[in-house]
Amino acid sequence: MKEKKLSMFKVKFLFFLTFIMNSFIVNADILEIEIHGVKKDGILNLVIYDSKETFETYKIDKSNPQPGIQKSLIKRVSVGVYKDAFEIPAGTYAISLFIDSNENEEFDTNFLGLPTEQYGFSNNAMGRFGPPQFEPASFILDGYRKIIIDL
Repeated sequence: MKEKKLSMFKVKFLFFLTFIMNSFIVNADILEIEIHGVKKDGILNLVIYDSKETFETYKIDKSNPQPGIQKSLIKRVSVGVYKDAFEIPAGTYAISLFIDSNENEEFDTNFLGLPTEQYGFSNNAMGRFGPPQFEPASFILDGYRKIIIDL
């Protein structure tokens, strides 16, 4: 009889412990980003936008965050593939980035206005004469999403 009570106590305790542990689990949405084709070492300037207006007007080389920007990253990268993951809320996002290969903290262009540094956007979206609009670059994050950007 004593063993039966002890066994029931163990079952109840394990059930209680499992309940407590599950109540502390937070479901995070994970955005994994892979950037393929980095040709020169440099400083990655990456911005994750949650606003159409900010995506279409923000100059990526500004240093002060603005509303409409979920995350920004400035990090040294090497030739090859760069990978990172971010924990952000579910939502609709777009990404823009450039590799500042001469480390002057600007997105450089030539005399015609054509980029001289590598750049990219989520969904590998491209604009006709400049950056793409938000819609072709946007994606929905709901749980887990992997975005591959080819430079």
